[in-house]
Amino acid sequence: MDLPGPWVAHPADDALRRTFPDDDLDDRSWPEVAVPGHWRDHPDYAEHDGPMLYRTRFEAPAPPEGRRSWLEFDGLFYLGDVWLDGSYLGPTEGYFSTHALDVTAALGHRTGHLLAVEVACPPVTDRANQRTLTGTTQGAWNPGGIWRPVRLRETGPVPLRQVQVVCTDATPAVATLALRAVVDTVRPRPVVFHTTVLGVDHRHRQPLAAGENRIEWMVRVPHPPLWWPHDLGGQPLFDLTLTVTTEDSEVSDRALRRVGFRSVRMHEHTWRINGERLFLKGAIVPPLRRDMASITSRSATADLALARDIGLNLIRVAGHVSAPPFYDAADETGMLVWQDMPLRGGYHRGVRSQAMTQARRLVELLGHHPSVVVWCGHDAPDPVDRTRPAPRLLKQQKPNWTRTVLDRSVRRTLDRADPSRPVISHSGVLPNLPRLDDADSHLWFGWHGGHAADLESYIARLPRAGRFVSAFGAQSVPDGLDVAAPGGWPTVDWERLARELDADTDVLARRFPPGHYADADAWSAATRRHQAHVLRIQIETLRRRKYRPTGGFAIDRLLDGAPAISGSLLDHQRTPKVAYRVVAAACAETIVVASPPPLTLVPRSVLRCEVCVIHDGRRALEDVRVTADLTIAGETLTWTWEGRVEADAVTSVGLVEWPLGSARGELRLDLGLVATDATSENGYTTRIGA
Repeated sequence: MDLPGPWVAHPADDALRRTFPDDDLDDRSWPEVAVPGHWRDHPDYAEHDGPMLYRTRFEAPAPPEGRRSWLEFDGLFYLGDVWLDGSYLGPTEGYFSTHALDVTAALGHRTGHLLAVEVACPPVTDRANQRTLTGTTQGAWNPGGIWRPVRLRETGPVPLRQVQVVCTDATPAVATLALRAVVDTVRPRPVVFHTTVLGVDHRHRQPLAAGENRIEWMVRVPHPPLWWPHDLGGQPLFDLTLTVTTEDSEVSDRALRRVGFRSVRMHEHTWRINGERLFLKGAIVPPLRRDMASITSRSATADLALARDIGLNLIRVAGHVSAPPFYDAADETGMLVWQDMPLRGGYHRGVRSQAMTQARRLVELLGHHPSVVVWCGHDAPDPVDRTRPAPRLLKQQKPNWTRTVLDRSVRRTLDRADPSRPVISHSGVLPNLPRLDDADSHLWFGWHGGHAADLESYIARLPRAGRFVSAFGAQSVPDGLDVAAPGGWPTVDWERLARELDADTDVLARRFPPGHYADADAWSAATRRHQAHVLRIQIETLRRRKYRPTGGFAIDRLLDGAPAISGSLLDHQRTPKVAYRVVAAACAETIVVASPPPLTLVPRSVLRCEVCVIHDGRRALEDVRVTADLTIAGETLTWTWEGRVEADAVTSVGLVEWPLGSARGELRLDLGLVATDATSENGYTTRIGA
């Protein structure tokens, strides 16, 4: 049963810590707080960083003879110490996994009980030496609190302490599920694990030793309906029921998991789902809501629809673990998920053991979700140089503790816990020995440095860096955001933008000097236009290199969970920026593109642009007609090509080549595609001369 509350809370101090678990403490003046929730949701604690002391009272009888009771916290953010009726039960660490404490003996003394919990979520003051695994959830807002339900659960003598279900392989003929259960018993006994899914009843008999036991077994399901990403097929899901039965044929405990049957393979960042090759078009998400307790199935489904509607098939959950409704919604909508551990930046050497423990808990929590297709150990472990569009390759070859020891330890743990999915040690790290393929890049051409079109020449020089680009784009200022300092325009309150809105203020000031714009609205509009330009050019560049060598990308980012100046396509209120519509066009299933002309052309030079058709569909396009109209000084030249475009391919259809002569001024190249089942339009503008 869920504990109904009410809960009260008070900031901790040394004196109150000694007495707050006591039954006779007068807590009538303590404010009532929401559980599940975050303490900053309460107006009295809106600026508080904790620790916080929580108390609640509840009624519960002692469990019957031979039964056991467990106090379960589904999510306690981030550190906890738990007392029941004045007795200390134990500590917890980790915000996303369930912590279960045995209260069988404690409930036997009385029926009215007092639960007291100290919750701490220390602010991160040194990003290079962090001690808590909270990743991207911590910034200007502290997420501390009891953010998921708290319950009492009764079991028999053999409880299922941990359950993991993973689909290791799936074909139309048969699917294989790997199950792992951790149980404990006070004395040796035989038990039966009974698994039921899609009409298959599987029984696994197992003798148990006294204490903790880890059991692993496989279940094969014939002729399973396969789960697919939304752009390849449907999303059938099935309930798997697991029970453990003791020697007297009594059910001791049960667990339910919702599963989908699919296989995932990745080689050199070319991905296959159920054997079908798929180019990944994705976007990063931070926490969907700053207060993650408020994420619901409806809100998560709506957010995923915003990605699906612009042609994306992947969400990269960067540096955090989201709320459970998000993963259910991803399963149901067919959105693939790249799942990070909650690691970003540098960490103290003392976190290694806890990081490995939480990696195992991550697989237990999410392993049954078919939408999760890859684990990533660490987001951006190295400090970011905001004066360079790409990291220094030689610098990232040098070993350090975070990348070399911590990340590889986490990778090994994830790989052992779940060999069915690809595992990547870290993101934002260029190819380095000994695993040259264990890399994905953060490339900021057109933002930290250079121009958007420079991405193409960089990947040509270093193809491995282009196999998967997991962050790129440019920050932009949401419409209507107040950025001016009290002195008025063109003075910008840079300190507030960095502190409260996480803006790259040095890059913004360098790219968009405020003095060059008439007012704040013109300045912020320029940032949004630039963001749209960078994303369009670079998405087209990566798609033109589809499978040669690029297997996919993730733009920075889909949306904001709180007010921010970021690379998001939608602000925290889900209002789209200009880039949202531009990305939708660039990610359409079929597009006609050209290698973009330079920002300026020199008179008497020769314009050369290769024209390509990118088609992600599963069927070839017949009777395709592509036109290119080049307009110079009021005159238009036309090229036309006709033929067939293969499925899931990039087809070069021709070359636009023309001597510019003495012409000056604007040059425009307009492209069009018409086929039996597809149409596309595109265009590029540049200037001849200064």
